[in-house]
Amino acid sequence: MFLKAIVRRTAPAALLFAAISATGFAAQESAPKYIFIFLADGGSLTGLEIARSYNRVVHREGFAVTDKIMREGTLGVLTTHAADSLTTDSAAAATALAAGCKANIGALGVCADGRRLRTVMEMAREKGLRAALVTTSTVYDASPGAFISHVAKRKEYDVILDQYLRAAPDVILGGGREEFVAKDRSERKDGRLAAFVERGYVYVADKSGLARAAGNKLLGLFTPGEMNFDLDREPEEPSLFDMTQATIKFLGRDGRGFMAFIEDENTDTAGHFTDVASMIHAYRDFDRAVALAYDFYLGHPRETLILVTSDHDSGGVGFTLALDEPRSDAKRVSANENDLKKIASIPMSLRKAAAMLGARPTPEGIDRLMREVFKGFTLAPDLKKMLLAGQVPMRNIYTDPIANVLGLMVAHNTQAYWTASGHTNQPVFVAALGAGAERFRGYQDNTDFAKNLFSLLGANSK
Repeated sequence: MFLKAIVRRTAPAALLFAAISATGFAAQESAPKYIFIFLADGGSLTGLEIARSYNRVVHREGFAVTDKIMREGTLGVLTTHAADSLTTDSAAAATALAAGCKANIGALGVCADGRRLRTVMEMAREKGLRAALVTTSTVYDASPGAFISHVAKRKEYDVILDQYLRAAPDVILGGGREEFVAKDRSERKDGRLAAFVERGYVYVADKSGLARAAGNKLLGLFTPGEMNFDLDREPEEPSLFDMTQATIKFLGRDGRGFMAFIEDENTDTAGHFTDVASMIHAYRDFDRAVALAYDFYLGHPRETLILVTSDHDSGGVGFTLALDEPRSDAKRVSANENDLKKIASIPMSLRKAAAMLGARPTPEGIDRLMREVFKGFTLAPDLKKMLLAGQVPMRNIYTDPIANVLGLMVAHNTQAYWTASGHTNQPVFVAALGAGAERFRGYQDNTDFAKNLFSLLGANSK
């Protein structure tokens, strides 16, 4: 399998950007029959490079996104700003990618001027292609939602799921069972799952069920809310790799063609928690999923288009030179391969570690956590004071005070620092391989992503 045989070589960022040029696309271009849209939510080129280096150093493995999709295909850059903000959210960003228009923060499938344009997935289905929404977030979250629904506010989950039910994409996989089956036996929520089953969906709730699933439509809801970080995943909770494998098997069996939206939300959530270990593991799972698509592409090279991109950056992570201590005369330290190995020793997400400490950490609890979980790491006195006080580290790092302080502790020990715990305005990469890949080369607005797909599908966005 490609995943095991992938070439073990480096791909410095400078070489990646050298691939970006203004060359045009082929004059005689056929519409792709199989379209994969992989979204590393909150992903960045620096985060991807950290994960690639980790794979090389810790596991002696290559990386499909860089070694295959970027090297054999094309590479572009997308802007990320929303209509009303220089820093976007996932709803506005996904609307740009799916519908080809700028949206305001929080709007899902609704342009800033009020238009509700059909999306690339809606157009693909009109062309006879099957459709899949796959995510490690809740299935009704902003990114998958933008490809099939249209609501003014991204948290209108009832409306989003009603639109899913009417549209009936062939595959829906991810978290979010709580909106289908209510703890309080809400008739609406319990009735929703029944309504999807009546619509023809086979329902599965765990990894074993996913592997056995057969039928015309597939609905998989594996956790009450968002799915877990890879470091915390339970044995019967499928990974993105597992869900992608099932999706390809489910959609590729009849030769009709398909458009599959496949998202890893954990790259974004890890950024919000300033959790470099969880971020790396999310990229590794994401990359293994992309490798499955690459294997599929090898069997259908003239009919397949693989797109790998992000909606925005979360956290602005990067290895950097730093001072050993916060003094002007302190020595400088830089990251090396030992820091990657140190990150590899972290056994759980910072969210789980923060939950172990609780909202009011005690000195004993902190010492025990450092001794048992973060072996070989040191906690600076000022950070310990922050933990005891539940203090927000700084204005731009604030999502979860306990987890974010632990993130600073990891940074001090590895030189993998975060500039924020929220979204940034960094442009994002788009890698493309296969039929129509040339259209995604170069520097473009994020709305061009959808426009390119509309053009490839032989349609426009009007």
